[in-house]
Amino acid sequence: MSRLGRVELRTEPSVVLIDVGDTMARANPSWLDVYSTVFEKYDIETSQPAFEQAFRAAWAEWAHEGPFEATEEASFQRLTELDQLVFDRLGYPDLPAAFFHDIDLAFRKRSAFFVFPDVIPALDSMQDAGLRLAVVSNWGWHAPELLQTLELARHFEVMSISARVGYQKPHAAIFEHALELLDVQPDQAIHVGDDPEADVIGARRVGIEPVLIDRKGRIDTPLGDGTETGTVPTIHDFGDLLDLLGIERPPALAEAAT
Repeated sequence: MSRLGRVELRTEPSVVLIDVGDTMARANPSWLDVYSTVFEKYDIETSQPAFEQAFRAAWAEWAHEGPFEATEEASFQRLTELDQLVFDRLGYPDLPAAFFHDIDLAFRKRSAFFVFPDVIPALDSMQDAGLRLAVVSNWGWHAPELLQTLELARHFEVMSISARVGYQKPHAAIFEHALELLDVQPDQAIHVGDDPEADVIGARRVGIEPVLIDRKGRIDTPLGDGTETGTVPTIHDFGDLLDLLGIERPPALAEAAT
């Protein structure tokens, strides 16, 4: 078994399931910055703290694990509902339909996301070591196209995307969908993600061992299932993930860190 710090990886996986947002890529440079690319057109002004507070409150009201309709139209409508909740709280309750279409298009652009530089070298190394890779992500309908644009899609055998499955993490179904497509059992996989509830608790519901990625060093609260984050293998980047898996870090990973 591989070890990072005091927590040992119990599983010797043949499959690595990986989250997208804040795990492999982040909004560039922030969610608000991407949203704000269309603000001038609609005379919208807000601050980072106000936006973050409104988004957190809207997400808590909007998010549910499913089931929901798994179509492109339904995906757009669900995201529109979320955005409407956000901007209602920011004092913009009567935005036109065109605003929500512009936001949707803004988040499909390559410039909207930054891929962490450790990701692609590590994905290459995992594939070279014989591991099978899959995406398990709470994302909109166009996630596969976005991952293609970000030059990530080629690494993944399977993409289990919430908008296309009709369930989102932490529901078991989105993980089970990936396992079914891969034709593997839960004890053959690990899941890497940044959210203690969606990724850690969600993976455990299915019997998949979770690995928590904490790129900002801020996750220190107990998990919702009553266990501490210290009982979960926790990494800070994909170099740590390779260490955890017992895979040698490639030279390209050191170059990415400079």
